[in-house]
Amino acid sequence: MLALIQEVAQAGDSSLARFQQGIPTEAPPLPGGVSVILRIIFNAPLWAWLLAIVLGGALAFVALRWVWTHRQALREWFTTRDRGMKAAVGVVLVAVFGLVGFTGVTSWEYMQHDNGFCVSCHVMEGPWNKFSVDAGKHSDLQCHDCHQQSMYASTRQLVLWVANRPQDIPEHSPVPNARCETCHEVNTANEDWERIATTAGHRTHLESDSTALKDVQCVTCHGAEVHAFLPASQTCGQSGCHENLKITLGKMAEQTTWHCNTCHQFTAEVPLLATRDSAAGTLRPGVKECTSCHQMKERLGEFDVSRDPHGGTCGTCHNPHTQETPQEAGKTCTEAGCHADWRSTPFHTGTAHRAVGEQCLTCHQAHAAKVDASDCVACHEAVRAGDGTLRPPLPFDTTRALRDVASAPSVRHAPVVAGPGPSGHPVVAPVPEDDPPVRGKGDVPPPDLRPPIRTSALPPSAVDTFPHARHTSLSCITCHVPPVTQRGNTLTFAQPRGCDICHHQAPRTNDCARCHARTALATPLNVPVSVAVPEHPARTREVAFAHEVHDSLTCVACHTTPVTLAPTAAVRSCTECHAEHHAAGRACASCHSGRELTIAHADDVGASHRACDACHTASTVRELTPDRSFCLTCHQPQQAEHYAPRECTTCHFLASPADFRARLVGGTPR
Repeated sequence: MLALIQEVAQAGDSSLARFQQGIPTEAPPLPGGVSVILRIIFNAPLWAWLLAIVLGGALAFVALRWVWTHRQALREWFTTRDRGMKAAVGVVLVAVFGLVGFTGVTSWEYMQHDNGFCVSCHVMEGPWNKFSVDAGKHSDLQCHDCHQQSMYASTRQLVLWVANRPQDIPEHSPVPNARCETCHEVNTANEDWERIATTAGHRTHLESDSTALKDVQCVTCHGAEVHAFLPASQTCGQSGCHENLKITLGKMAEQTTWHCNTCHQFTAEVPLLATRDSAAGTLRPGVKECTSCHQMKERLGEFDVSRDPHGGTCGTCHNPHTQETPQEAGKTCTEAGCHADWRSTPFHTGTAHRAVGEQCLTCHQAHAAKVDASDCVACHEAVRAGDGTLRPPLPFDTTRALRDVASAPSVRHAPVVAGPGPSGHPVVAPVPEDDPPVRGKGDVPPPDLRPPIRTSALPPSAVDTFPHARHTSLSCITCHVPPVTQRGNTLTFAQPRGCDICHHQAPRTNDCARCHARTALATPLNVPVSVAVPEHPARTREVAFAHEVHDSLTCVACHTTPVTLAPTAAVRSCTECHAEHHAAGRACASCHSGRELTIAHADDVGASHRACDACHTASTVRELTPDRSFCLTCHQPQQAEHYAPRECTTCHFLASPADFRARLVGGTPR
């Protein structure tokens, strides 16, 4: 592809050189003697021309006057001739007028529509040679299809040429844009050359409001050399255009055969409704043009256009005319007006990163631009090494790093010194090895005994560390970005807002079991519930809450607290759904299973089996008989093989059921 572009682009430079011998042209249309006589006449001085005009006019007047005064005699003479004479005179007159008319029409057709008339001048030999070679679609045209001028201008030009006075011929027969548009602007175009206005390069130049391109003509580029329609390499560098524009980028500067169209898609088609700026953007070199070079294919073999925020338009950042190294493209992020608002991002201007705010490639990967979490880790690990290049020295995982360095025996750190540091935290400084170690969560001992340097103490850290290893697939700035309402430029991860960025965004549509294991949900939870029985003070009891019993409900029916999704107080008391039903005389076992009863009475085995009237109505308790069936209400696993049919109280309380009944009443509430 590159070779083809180069060959086409250079055709405008080399066509004439390839045809130096020329092509035979037609001889002048005048016989040699006639041309000599005409040149003598045309070169006569002005007074001779005026005298000839006066004498010719006088003779013509005399002749016409004689004919007019003798018209009666001439008519009588003609009418008295015989039929043969009349026919002969008529034939002569018809022949004369016919010859004059035929000569005029033939001459007009030859001069106006036959390219041979223009080519007959030997000065047109060179231009005609180039036209016949590079004309392309123009080969079917006549000279006057493009070069149109008045009859007077054409006649004067012919006279001056025959008179051998070409130096007196002025600039003539211009080709305005309207002439080109008759062929290259066709509404029902079938070929590309019939819709030139839709190409990026022509839209950019013909619709520009630039002073240099004001009233620019098609022939400015396509006629820099007569009839060399393909723009030559020097066409773009004409005075007032792209003059003195050189390539300076890397090894591209060493190339001598580059043509502008090699990189700039001049003939790329753009939509008719596209703006001029949009068309100009199409001229920027893209990945297709850049990777047409073998070296760029190797360097960008794994380049993924879908990851490039600039859409693979290399020329957005790389400018071969102003840059000498590819790395200079990093400076264009803030200079080209693309990211002029970079200071409005707290990450760029915060205390931690403002020193490298304009060094985009420090964090942003070239050709991807997305910030990778590994980039942040690399910088923060360097900070932990204590090289002193970045302040404050925050480790990547603050809490875990503090634990690691606090347990190291060879590091010491001075107590906090009064006074704020650059970031607002107290200033600390290293102390000699002999000083007693200072331990604690807030200690950040230096890795070695380097000369004292000012640094900042870490702010108080959380109880437990954030699991970064579980979130390595995310970009760091997904979490470390301050909310819009927060003042300042801190990038500290804030809970619960930070977690809410990803978690619990749409709990009504999320599958909770995707994160929460079903085995954990299957285990009953001991939930403290306040039980209020009439005529008794309210007491707190633990109730076994089972998710499987409430499986018909959605999770968010109970978990309603924003972000944390913790159950509300009403949900925890069960009164959100269950009405207060604790009343004297009701049989608990009719609703609560043996497991739930066991949990409610499991504080003290001895106390759980006596003084029931502390919670239950005494009159009801007195009617109970603690026989085997009564005990099996709670102790169902022992129903089949536990010494049936013996009574439980006989062994466990050393009393018969009748004797043990008295112990069920008379107790105090637990």
